[in-house]
Amino acid sequence: MGEELKVTVTDKRGRLTVAAMTGELDITSAAEAYVSVTALLGDRPDLIVDLSGVTFCDSTGFNTLLRLRRRVMEADGWLALAAPPPRIGRLLTLAGIDVAFVLHSSTAEAVSDYEGTGSRR
Repeated sequence: MGEELKVTVTDKRGRLTVAAMTGELDITSAAEAYVSVTALLGDRPDLIVDLSGVTFCDSTGFNTLLRLRRRVMEADGWLALAAPPPRIGRLLTLAGIDVAFVLHSSTAEAVSDYEGTGSRR
């Protein structure tokens, strides 16, 4: 069994929540991860997900990220993925789903982009 996935809120400001995922985002954790992250939306529909602590992501995990994107868009929100580990970043690109996300190399960069341009794109 792999490392248990955890979702932790690291910052809240205005409409924005910054959440960090750590552990494995896979078939055993994806459903719970989706529920945990969507529960954060509430009155803060804009979201940055820090992936720097994700040690493994399978196709179910990538599907969960796409479902999360759809849910954020339905809430009239904005979503960015921050700091994906190199291996996960490459897989996002190889799968062709990197174009579906706003990607940043760090959480600080994502927050700066959000604050500089606002949530409306």
